[in-house]
Amino acid sequence: MTDEEFRDQLDRHGGDLALWPADAARDARRLLLRSVKAQAMLDEMVTMELALGRSEDRPPPGLADRIFAAAFRLPQSDRGFDEDGDQPPRLM
Repeated sequence: MTDEEFRDQLDRHGGDLALWPADAARDARRLLLRSVKAQAMLDEMVTMELALGRSEDRPPPGLADRIFAAAFRLPQSDRGFDEDGDQPPRLM
């Protein structure tokens, strides 16, 4: 496996080699033993996946459902439009 092939596999399967097809993971492990570039690519992918996967960065469960429920419970006149119904109110 070359560094370019490794990058392609990273993009396809992510930074956890246990989730890769067995043959590709075996070849990747061999490449990682000799390629600093591949090691850096793997580190970068794992760091990115960890940053994107943080639970505190996600909205609380059910937030979208609560927003839609609250929006559709409002009477028509409280939806934020003027009497003519063609302009939203100014915020400032």
